[in-house]
Amino acid sequence: MAMVELRWRGFWWGLGIALLAAIATLSLVSLQGPAIEVPNIDKLNHALAYIVLACYFGQLTTLPRAFGMLLGYGIGIEALQAQTPHRHAEIADLLANGIGMLLGWFLLRTQLGGSLRAIERYLGLARD
Repeated sequence: MAMVELRWRGFWWGLGIALLAAIATLSLVSLQGPAIEVPNIDKLNHALAYIVLACYFGQLTTLPRAFGMLLGYGIGIEALQAQTPHRHAEIADLLANGIGMLLGWFLLRTQLGGSLRAIERYLGLARD
């Protein structure tokens, strides 16, 4: 699948980097919320995050590059979590990330794969 032609590619990259920074922050800080016990909910969260990331960055660059970047990002986050006293690294998290990227790859072949271009068209920003 080829990259989507986008007029505001720089903006989309900036927004994507902000998204990665937000996810990294949430992955590394200690969050205290209500204790809700749902088995493996963290794995579902990983998969959902990487579905979104794969669909997003898959529109900005080639799929091999996007997936390589996201794989490195996920490994980096897990390595950083291993260094924090309140988080820990898990291979299962990386597996959930990979499953999310794979599902994102399938979704990129749907209309979702052109969502950034559709937003630009809707806002009258697209090159036609």
